Amino acid sequence: MEEQQYIQREQRWNKVWALAPYGLLGPAAAVSLFDASGWQHHLITLAIAAGLGVWHWWFVVAHPQWCERRTWLMALYFAGLLATTVLLVGRSSAFQLFVPACYVLAFVTLPGWTAYIGVAATSGIWLMAPGTDVPVTLGNLATATPLAALIGWTIRVMEREAIRRREAHSRLVAMAAENARLHQVLVERAKAAGTAEERARMAREIHDTVAQGLTGIVTQLEAAEELSPADPVRERLGKARQLARTSLVEVRRSIESLRPGPLENARLAEAVARTAASWREQHGVPTEFTVTGTPHPAPPEAEVAVLRAAQEALSNIGRHAQAGRVDVTLSYMDGLVVLDVRDDGAGFDVEAASGFGLTALRERVGRLAGSVEIESAPGAGTALSIAIPVGEVAG
Repeated sequence: MEEQQYIQREQRWNKVWALAPYGLLGPAAAVSLFDASGWQHHLITLAIAAGLGVWHWWFVVAHPQWCERRTWLMALYFAGLLATTVLLVGRSSAFQLFVPACYVLAFVTLPGWTAYIGVAATSGIWLMAPGTDVPVTLGNLATATPLAALIGWTIRVMEREAIRRREAHSRLVAMAAENARLHQVLVERAKAAGTAEERARMAREIHDTVAQGLTGIVTQLEAAEELSPADPVRERLGKARQLARTSLVEVRRSIESLRPGPLENARLAEAVARTAASWREQHGVPTEFTVTGTPHPAPPEAEVAVLRAAQEALSNIGRHAQAGRVDVTLSYMDGLVVLDVRDDGAGFDVEAASGFGLTALRERVGRLAGSVEIESAPGAGTALSIAIPVGEVAG
């Protein structure tokens, strides 16, 4: 927003500089009417002045981008400007009022060192005025021309400094926006880590209290059922035992939903290895699991995402791929965990794929600032790769 304001302010000032010469050309034309010349002379002079105004409007006002991109056009424009100004000054000394505008236009329209040539050429116009005292004028120009060049150089330096500051400000704004984005990612990851840690704590607490208590209740009810000789009592004990077993199953299901089972007592590499081994035994497809890099603990939410990705990929292979071989690779890189799952199965059209599992996987990984890449084609197998940035976690 601020950059747009800078640009708009710069465009307004450029417009002012482009229109400023008319502020001198108009009064000069008006003053020229008071010369003791005939009306025909005045009409021709005004026509030339109008032509100069159109010339300036076409090259500078109507096409401001030419000042920066069309050097040869600007050289043509400035040559025509000087020639017309010389003609007007020769017809009426009143147009000497317009000559200072040529100094300004030299720096507005001519690039680099050519602007100083334009300043020197503009100074020569003063010598063309009727009745000019050439020695005195040359003495004045010896002071005025360097002064005009110095002023123009100063304005250019100030303009370059303003542009440099604007660009630096834009970079700072971009860096601030990127820092804010990274801060948001870190906050979200911290929240996710805290949530995952709390879920794991709750799972442990439920396992160590409620689940263990229900297990003890089931055991006691089974013992009481065996010791009770009365059928009505045995029947009621059996119902109580069945209710306790059902509650124990629900508690264990809740524990599994709070903390992925394979990660409860294992590191990520071990959990993925067990998942791959279990899938191999279930489907009878040769499956190779490889770990590269130095394994290190990752945030819980990252480990869960990687494990779920492995489970989803293997599940899809089992249902659709008809693969003869599967390779699972878990790579630990500098601040990055990468999972690659490849198969030599039937493949599919990636662009047409819209399954819920892949969508959920992309969303889960995206929340961790990770990426999901899938390469596949009908008959060419499939390669799934997910990468999740992780920090080093002391283990």
